[in-house]
Amino acid sequence: MSRISNNLNASQYIIEKLIDLGVEHFVISPGSRSTPLTVAVARNDRAKQTIHFDERGAAFHALGLAKGSKSPSVLVCTSGTAVANYFPAIIEAAMDNVPLFILSADRPPELIGVGANQAIYQENIYGSYPRWYANLDPPDQGIDSDHLNALLESMWSCAVEDYPGPAHLNCQFREPFLGSDQQLNDTIPQRSESAMQERQAPIPEQHMQSLQSSINDAATGLIVLGRHVLPKDQIGILALAEQLNWPVLPDVQCSLRFKDHPSIINYFDLALLKTGPKVEKPELVLQFGGAFTSKRLLTYLDDEAVFQISVKASPEIIDPNHKLDLNIEGDISNLLDQLDVRDRSEADWLERWRIINHSIRATIETYFQNSDDLSEPAIHHFISRALPKHHRLFLANSMPIRDMEMFAKVGVYEGQVYANRGASGIDGLFATTTGIAKGSGGPITAIIGDLAALHDLNSLALCKPLSEQIIFIVINNHGGGIFNFLPITGERDVFDEYFGTPHSLSFKQGADMFGLAYSHPQNLSEFKSNFKETLQNGQSTLIEITTDRYENHQLHKDIFKLIREH
Repeated sequence: MSRISNNLNASQYIIEKLIDLGVEHFVISPGSRSTPLTVAVARNDRAKQTIHFDERGAAFHALGLAKGSKSPSVLVCTSGTAVANYFPAIIEAAMDNVPLFILSADRPPELIGVGANQAIYQENIYGSYPRWYANLDPPDQGIDSDHLNALLESMWSCAVEDYPGPAHLNCQFREPFLGSDQQLNDTIPQRSESAMQERQAPIPEQHMQSLQSSINDAATGLIVLGRHVLPKDQIGILALAEQLNWPVLPDVQCSLRFKDHPSIINYFDLALLKTGPKVEKPELVLQFGGAFTSKRLLTYLDDEAVFQISVKASPEIIDPNHKLDLNIEGDISNLLDQLDVRDRSEADWLERWRIINHSIRATIETYFQNSDDLSEPAIHHFISRALPKHHRLFLANSMPIRDMEMFAKVGVYEGQVYANRGASGIDGLFATTTGIAKGSGGPITAIIGDLAALHDLNSLALCKPLSEQIIFIVINNHGGGIFNFLPITGERDVFDEYFGTPHSLSFKQGADMFGLAYSHPQNLSEFKSNFKETLQNGQSTLIEITTDRYENHQLHKDIFKLIREH
């Protein structure tokens, strides 16, 4: 046991330990009180670093880094409102199960509540969202190295292992911030092998029995895939679907949404526009993974007569309809290996879903083959068939994620789809995209609306140091297009000013300011050409597409009418 007795040594210990545990990326928001942490990162040859002047954008960039690299990233900031500006991304990380560490610098206790500059109440500032929180006493009083090591081990395990999410260590520093720049006096102990092993509690026997009997007793069922269903689990889920002759309804964040497979109903959201026996209610719904995007599916499943089972690795409840009958927490592949259900010979149920899926698929393909309009549905349909499989795809909330789910082509795109659907906000989407690109080390295309783009415009500065190509497709319909689909659109006296929020801004100057290539195609053929050229030249680019919110709403209604009629 040894003592750490100055700010810099304590900070070096923290950073070195986090790297040993598995952290690669550190995102730093410049500030004074965080000097010891910043210097510790800057002088560590193993730390990959990003510096961003805007704390909100920095936090979403760190979120994207964690998503893209599939390992936790670390945020470092000074005291005061800097800490508060991280909050939206922390909420998203908590609700989307993304491991994210926050190292916030703080004033010492004697400067809190006495009117000292840049001093706020930071202790447990994020409330119930972090999986773990601790307040680190000022190091100049002396910190036991074993205690600090145990603290960091606990931070890691709570944020990474059983229930991934954010973890917050609030570090109180007194001035002077930097003591002597000496080597660490302590050997940082390596994490024990047993602690590094993935922990997953076994599924209770009564849950397995209830699951098996429920499946065996149900004549008709649906398998719904939300977000966070791993590729290794998808293979077993498809095998189960084939055994049961049950349809698979994959959310757009699941790669199976784009796969051509006899069990997959790619256009389930549009299928629910139809009425009649083709979409009658199942006896059982088996949902794997997290929440899904489709509101029509949520409404369809809002039925007491449908027995509903949720299976996922994390413990949170996904049950917005309050209709869940059985919630199972555990490894999906292990569960599928244990599952013993009988084969089903009757295929009529699946066939009815296939017929309607094939009909919608044909309607969609015919519609876009015969239309040269540069519309929002056409953009998503084209991207789903033009995007190379090594190119990741990020979808903004509101319309882009919904349009891609409805109109994406089947059987072409094989890459990974990302979205911030934990809290489904419009903030930080440029920053998240850049983080995914850097974290994954590969190119990415993002489709983002104009209000979300304006909300995070300064995060375009994060593109400049990246070697990875980022293509931003900004759909500028001069306001909040999704509001045209909501009942408030009928309130003409307040709708446009207070909900549509029109503006007359263009993104060319923003692209120029941050050194991005820019194009503004005027028709669909020009857009297709611009996108293909951009893929080939490898430049990070902002492609702005101007559409009309009211025309877009009417176009969706026209397509829905075609689907209902066929």
